[in-house]
Amino acid sequence: MITIKEYNSILDVPEEWDNVIGDNIYMSIEFLSFMEKVDKCEQRYYMLYDDEILDSVFMTYIRPKYNMAMFTKFNIIQKMRMVYVPLSVTRPGIAYNKHLDKVFEYIKTIKGPKMILNLDDYNPEGYAKGKTCPKCILTNNFKSFDEYMSKLRSGYRRRFRQAFEKSKDLKLEYLENNEDFTEEMYNCYLQVYNKSRVRVEKLPIDFFRGKYFKIFKLTYLDKVVGFCQLLPNDTELIFEFVGVDYNYNEQFDTYHRILLEIVKYGIENNFKTIDFGQTADESKLKLGSKYTMLYAYLHDTNKIKNFVNKKLARFIEYKPITQEFKVFKEE
Repeated sequence: MITIKEYNSILDVPEEWDNVIGDNIYMSIEFLSFMEKVDKCEQRYYMLYDDEILDSVFMTYIRPKYNMAMFTKFNIIQKMRMVYVPLSVTRPGIAYNKHLDKVFEYIKTIKGPKMILNLDDYNPEGYAKGKTCPKCILTNNFKSFDEYMSKLRSGYRRRFRQAFEKSKDLKLEYLENNEDFTEEMYNCYLQVYNKSRVRVEKLPIDFFRGKYFKIFKLTYLDKVVGFCQLLPNDTELIFEFVGVDYNYNEQFDTYHRILLEIVKYGIENNFKTIDFGQTADESKLKLGSKYTMLYAYLHDTNKIKNFVNKKLARFIEYKPITQEFKVFKEE
């Protein structure tokens, strides 16, 4: 028999929650406790049992103004219950063993519109389905950053050397304590956020001061011109968020320098993969990353809205880049 238990705080969730999350660090009780403190957004937590054995867990939260058509030039904004970790990462807000179908069925019973993000390709009954931003994954087959550069085709290698040359006057420094994340650095994040069409949420400064992350900054004459937040997760390195002062970006090619420093850090620290996340696909694919497709599923208990959403999905879904970039010599 399938039963569901619901909790209003992650602090009330039994420890067995962590037994089914696998390598999804964002779904751990510890990390969700952190998110609850820095971004309170009506989180709810669900545990699905099959004959009293825990099979699946998932979480939801509320975004009061979610733009369903963010991948187009149009705006379709409504209050949305998101089945998703409340920050823009490539992992879903669901972990399961056997009964994902039962999770889909239960989510349909939650009143109003619900958006499930970043799952693989399924065909649940009653849902509108469309592509969301794919994740860009770079597989680390390199013994050193020099080997990575040497294996690039000449055009890419020349472009990246130009980025290093333009940014040679920048000082790179890793924060020893993330409490030292400053308002100046946060302003760089806000510049990127405000420039982006694809927005799910705006994170508060306290998120960047969390203990989980590796953060480096680039400075010019003590002026912060960019930073990057990374999350080491066992054998994978996850690119979380970036901040850029656009007043200096063209002068120093800051964004490309940041991307290359991520590659360098990932190789030098022997991560098997680097998850470059979503959005800004072209720049990341030109590093040698490859797409992993992800999907969004939408359901509304209003039958008319649900019918319309099914018809609308293919027009507002994400359109991945179709061009194939042959970055390495052997490709």
